[in-house]
Amino acid sequence: MVEKLKHKTLTTLFPRDSHPELPLDPDALRPGTYKWPLHFMPGIQLVVFFGGCFGTLARYAIGDWLSGRPGTIPYGTLLGNLLGAFLLGALLESLARRGEDRGKRQLVRLGLGTGFMGAFTTYSTLAVEISLLTRHGHSALALLYAILSVAGGMVCCAAGIHFAEQYHSQRSTK
Repeated sequence: MVEKLKHKTLTTLFPRDSHPELPLDPDALRPGTYKWPLHFMPGIQLVVFFGGCFGTLARYAIGDWLSGRPGTIPYGTLLGNLLGAFLLGALLESLARRGEDRGKRQLVRLGLGTGFMGAFTTYSTLAVEISLLTRHGHSALALLYAILSVAGGMVCCAAGIHFAEQYHSQRSTK
């Protein structure tokens, strides 16, 4: 069995496109690009890791700066998630307008988008804080916090995309 597995190609082990009706994952194996999927490559892992380290530090700083009283909306997490959604929308729109997701653009997307923004935004903390608010008798506040976070995140992401779109449109007309 192991001998058979050694002779299989990566494209057999990791099929490229099981749903052709959906957009292709930019990190999936493409003919002639990488020997391994990106998430197996140590250099890519380091880029995401260091982005995540800085994103975590930034989130901690905002949370520490805006730490509130028990029974209030956790403004640090809310601000981090909303700002992160805006920045991620702006980043991805900017990168998409600059060309194909390869080389430096791909590293920027993975380091800033996946690493930094993935650590900067924290929906696991959001879930814990909603649970704690509910458990301590602040159900209405927990619901408001959840709605502000999710709906606000969608609005902020759309605003980031719009901002980047306007910025790049103005730059291209100059």
